[in-house]
Amino acid sequence: MNGKILIAGAIVAILCISVIAVPADAEDTGFDVTDGEGRVFHYDAPAERIVSTGAATTLTIAEAGAVDKIVAVDKYSTYDYTGYEALSTMDAMDLGSFYGDTNHDYIVTSLINMVDAGEFSLDDTIILTSYTSNRALYERLTEAGFTKVLVWTTDSVPDYDAIVQMVSDVSRIASGTVPESVSAMLEKTETVSGAVAGVEDRTKALFVWYTGGEFSVGNSSIMNSMLEVANADNIGYNDSTASHYGDVNMIISLLEQNPGTVIFVNYSYGTAGGTAESFRNEVLGGNTDYPVVIMDSLWNNWCPESADGLMTVGQYLYPELLGEPYDGYMDEYDIWGGSDDPAPGGDDEPGTDPGASDDGETGVSEGLFIFGGVVALVGSIVGLALAGREKA
Repeated sequence: MNGKILIAGAIVAILCISVIAVPADAEDTGFDVTDGEGRVFHYDAPAERIVSTGAATTLTIAEAGAVDKIVAVDKYSTYDYTGYEALSTMDAMDLGSFYGDTNHDYIVTSLINMVDAGEFSLDDTIILTSYTSNRALYERLTEAGFTKVLVWTTDSVPDYDAIVQMVSDVSRIASGTVPESVSAMLEKTETVSGAVAGVEDRTKALFVWYTGGEFSVGNSSIMNSMLEVANADNIGYNDSTASHYGDVNMIISLLEQNPGTVIFVNYSYGTAGGTAESFRNEVLGGNTDYPVVIMDSLWNNWCPESADGLMTVGQYLYPELLGEPYDGYMDEYDIWGGSDDPAPGGDDEPGTDPGASDDGETGVSEGLFIFGGVVALVGSIVGLALAGREKA
């Protein structure tokens, strides 16, 4: 366990160092961005116009103060589809779905038409995310002459620290600076990992996947990484590359072997109208011994809000250390199964809004430098102390 916490501390320190390296004025010095495929792109200044795919990426650009730079999106990034207030003023062409390759001809033709109309240029930025089929679209677009086509797929953003790096990179592309949201991500990561570092009797957790009306054991690398940072005992994780495996019978078998497990159900179940109560009835036969949490769509997604997800996951696992997720949750869902015993995690007082941060200007490199240095130092000290204790 201490080894995992030491690794988590090192990740935080490394991310702090990588983030603070961003110059305060990117327009003067320029900057490089490496996409999920390992390709390096140089920017002399922030992007002027952006094609964005994936609601989380589009939201990241908007929260970096650059919503007006978005000129085209996939259908899942539109305000009508997401309802995200940050996208309410976005005036962008809807290019439809990027899933698979059936729409590639339309996407390429539409972007070339935008270039011909002076609404876009071959040197403007296109960000393709999520689907592995976007690798084929990358080839089509570069063959058409587009020079800045960046790709991040589900298998190139494998864990939480990769999310932080991607959010930082996309924000730099959009605004030239690292926004306060990235600082908040690092702060919340350190808050969670620091609070749970001393927990030896780890809370058990299970991530449940839901798609096509079927439940299975979630094996998502991002959620697994978040549970590891939160020091959970992830009873469903295996070393396979599959994003999910098994069925309801597998879920029940794992839970029977691990009483008190906190169940995190993928957001798609909530989108389909599912609730914690309906999950208990459909899967658990009405059993209330297991805490059930329906995840939010942004908790383990590629945007700044994933830090809120990490914090909330930590709070569900260790409310005595990090505070309850929101007022009334424990009473509403009877999260600990009616027991009078305190929630597992230790005797420390709950935190008071540990993830809160003040709003600030987007040019925050100097503040990040100070913050990053402090976090890196603290992470190193904690890591060395834990390593020393393990040797002892």
